[in-house]
Amino acid sequence: MSKTFFIFVLPIWLSLISGCGYVSKSEYLEHISTIRIAPIEILDADFAYNNAAQRPNDEVIHEKLTQRFNRKWRDGNDAEFTMRIQDYHVKEHGFGPNGEVELVRMTLQIEYQFIDRIRGQIIEESDNYLQVHDFYIVPNRAEPMESPEQARGLIVEELIEDLYNQLAEQW
Repeated sequence: MSKTFFIFVLPIWLSLISGCGYVSKSEYLEHISTIRIAPIEILDADFAYNNAAQRPNDEVIHEKLTQRFNRKWRDGNDAEFTMRIQDYHVKEHGFGPNGEVELVRMTLQIEYQFIDRIRGQIIEESDNYLQVHDFYIVPNRAEPMESPEQARGLIVEELIEDLYNQLAEQW
């Protein structure tokens, strides 16, 4: 066979036979059309209140989770998602040339369970899921400076988006 065949036709033929690795997620949990987000439990008192929203963090997180998951499913009982925030921790993580703190690491340790009520099985669960958010507390670094309150809001947003992508979309 000619070199042209091997250069142009063979790669196309091999990709058709083997596929490209992409699997459609349109069938993922297609039997579920509703979800119930259980009240959020926060075990660490340091994370209990959201100063920016002037509300308890469990209410804020529950509302945001419900809004995000309701983009795919309606309120109901086909599936249930429960979440418990076990630990909230903030520690110094990066230092400047004079030993001053520049970078702070914020972590949330959570436990969650995603249950298929129709089939009576656990879709996914974790008793030690960690959400991490690093932020600078000084200006002119790789990313903009953030206050601890801004960082708390961002870690919640990132947590909700990551959980949604992992559980509802299976990315």
